[in-house]
Amino acid sequence: MTESISSEKETTTKISWNSFGQIRKVKAVQSSYLVAIFIILIGIGMANLYSAANDTNYFHTQLRHSLIAATAFIIVGWVLPIRIVRTYATPFYAFIVLSLMVVMVLGHTAGGSQRWLNFGGTLRFQPSEFAKISVAIIVSKWFYVNKLPHPYRLRDLWPVILKVGAIFGLIFLQPDFGTAGICLIIAAIQTLFVRLNVKSVAIVFISGIVSAVVGWSFFLHSYQKLRILNFLNPSLDPTGSGYNSLQSLVAVGSGNMFGKGYLLGSQTQLQFLPARHTDFIFSVFAEEHGFIGGAIIFFFFGLLAFVSLEIARQARDSFSGLLAIGLAAFIFIEFTINVAMVLGIFPVVGMPLPLFSYGGSSLLTVSIAIGMLIAIDRDNVGLGRQNKSLKRPALL
Repeated sequence: MTESISSEKETTTKISWNSFGQIRKVKAVQSSYLVAIFIILIGIGMANLYSAANDTNYFHTQLRHSLIAATAFIIVGWVLPIRIVRTYATPFYAFIVLSLMVVMVLGHTAGGSQRWLNFGGTLRFQPSEFAKISVAIIVSKWFYVNKLPHPYRLRDLWPVILKVGAIFGLIFLQPDFGTAGICLIIAAIQTLFVRLNVKSVAIVFISGIVSAVVGWSFFLHSYQKLRILNFLNPSLDPTGSGYNSLQSLVAVGSGNMFGKGYLLGSQTQLQFLPARHTDFIFSVFAEEHGFIGGAIIFFFFGLLAFVSLEIARQARDSFSGLLAIGLAAFIFIEFTINVAMVLGIFPVVGMPLPLFSYGGSSLLTVSIAIGMLIAIDRDNVGLGRQNKSLKRPALL
């Protein structure tokens, strides 16, 4: 049912090129696409935040965050070899788990969630954001190390399930169901690209339904249940828990085809739109630039996902391939959930819009993820240089 990327005997390919010169040229273009997309989106995001924040300290703080993120993007993409990421996958995972445990005891609380670690009162670190990358890395490393000659059964996957489950549980207890769910989705999408036993897939599917019922009955907080109910019917509490969704829909709808113009969105500038610098920042863009502007953002994120999957397809080994898939899933699913949340077709779960929403940890995490994709692509190019006798690239 799925395409396997677990085999290291990757001498066949679905594409053929006349020479490695052509292959290297295509791959170089892929990295160039990622650089261009990163610059364009972070530029549009900063301009949009300026409008959303009404020229407050949010913009100036995010500008400093963007400089740090751009530095990390360059270091990860052009200095850090991807093999180092594979080597230190387990220590990084252990650091994230330890950080999440510390958050439970010493973390800073805001908005009803205990998610941040403060250092000196000026530096704030959100481990749950970096947990998304950690999940993508540790799942890739596990499948890279634990190759099987037969499709993976459920009992074969227990070690990696426990690793991902530990992160999910610690983030869920903050509580932050949105980020915890993203971590599960990343791991699930990566797992779909290995050979799976059909019976195991059926068991997981049924278990998911049972878990949803149990979670609703015993684990979800009342405000989380209310968010889901308001997703089904925002008018249930229009001045309370449903207010955010209704105001977001008003902002998006008022943008029409071409928008009201930059800095001219009434819902934004008159401050009717809540959380306009974080969760609902896409509403700001849609109000000011309309359907056309929103379609452009969709195009760039879609292109980012396509290029990322192409890099995964051409990866030199299963670790790089699965990691590229996980990173692509992280960015695109986060974008999709945020926009769906803004449009009222998904519950409000506090999901940032990548490269747009205010927040240093989120911006840094996405920048590192795109940098890793470039590092994987550069590693693919390096394979071509080191094995000039080969006629075709090693693919997934």
